[in-house]
Amino acid sequence: MQWQVDDVMTREVITVGVDTPVGQIAGLLDREGISAVPVTTPAGDVLGVVSQADLLAGVTDGKRRKPRGKHLTSASAARAGDVMTTPALSVGAEASLKQAARTMQSRNVRRLFVTGPQGRLLGVVTRGDLLRPYARQDAAIRREVEAVLRGRLWIRPEQVAVRVNEGTATLTGAVGRRSTAGIVTRLATAVPGVTEVVDRIGYDFDDAALARSRVDRTHPFSADPFRPGGRAA
Repeated sequence: MQWQVDDVMTREVITVGVDTPVGQIAGLLDREGISAVPVTTPAGDVLGVVSQADLLAGVTDGKRRKPRGKHLTSASAARAGDVMTTPALSVGAEASLKQAARTMQSRNVRRLFVTGPQGRLLGVVTRGDLLRPYARQDAAIRREVEAVLRGRLWIRPEQVAVRVNEGTATLTGAVGRRSTAGIVTRLATAVPGVTEVVDRIGYDFDDAALARSRVDRTHPFSADPFRPGGRAA
């Protein structure tokens, strides 16, 4: 399973309207212990965001700024619509945690608002939310690795045993092909919370050379070597 934003986001989001007074927003941020709040329409569409930095800019900056990320503000601005940053950075609920993390890092923000296809607010995801899967208990990680192997490759714990200690997953057992063993390792590595995989999986048949071969392949209806563009000897 690849974790998505929908798995970790906070769904109950405090919002304000465009006419909410700046003083009320400042009190709200302080009381709730948050650093920003989305500005939405009555229908829930996200119009922008007001952060602590926006409020400070409204107090200290006497210049009016241009829209589209540059704020609309003045020193005497009194409402959310005057100081909010637009557009608010957002992400879809089905985005992967890696995608959300890259957006946060590239835009240097601490949070992303989660919106639906029509721009409707669904929730908010923070840096801490993205790290949550990596603080999971070892037992939960082990169960998910086992579920992934069983669901994707029909491999049960009796065939490949999984042990997890402080995020390190140790895989022991045996499978039929070397390529299958490699897939098992890659699937385990992709499970959120797994920081390292110790591969102790054996295999009965090394199919690596067969997979690399492009000339001396065997024709499916002959035991003789098959050479593309020519006849079997």
